[in-house]
Amino acid sequence: MSWDKVGKWIKENAGSGAALVGSILTGNIPGAVAAGVSMVSSATGTDDPAKALEQLQSNPETLLKLKELAFKEEDSIREHVRSMKEMELIDQQKNQEQTQLTIRNGDNAEGNIKWVRPSHASISLAAAIYYALFTNTPDIAILGALLTLPFTYSGLREFGKGSFGTLFKPKQNN
Repeated sequence: MSWDKVGKWIKENAGSGAALVGSILTGNIPGAVAAGVSMVSSATGTDDPAKALEQLQSNPETLLKLKELAFKEEDSIREHVRSMKEMELIDQQKNQEQTQLTIRNGDNAEGNIKWVRPSHASISLAAAIYYALFTNTPDIAILGALLTLPFTYSGLREFGKGSFGTLFKPKQNN
């Protein structure tokens, strides 16, 4: 078992007093996670995530002790949560910058390289149109695969992050 699962349980079940501890346990900043592990370990008396979760689930006094620790360290916890969110946003921004740089490099390429992406997108679009028009019952998965290149090339790379993004997110296994 991982501390991430303990953090998810705390966020869902501990209420507002300790939910921030759960947030830092599910983050990806080692210092923040270590601070969360330290608080949970102090409250439960163990540094084993499975035993800590069992203790939190079975003993309400342990959860109360964790809430007290979280209240004492609230400013520090909020700073950890803020830094996790900041790192996530910086990562998204860097990802977007790299995507744009890659696109610009392709657009500024010399010779035949410049026409590779538009050619692939055009051929894929023609195949999708042909498939949709001349197939009795087109399969939406095949049509979607054929339209991926033209949609990507035409700027719909970020479609999944927009208002319809929640429809296309895969379910996470807990």
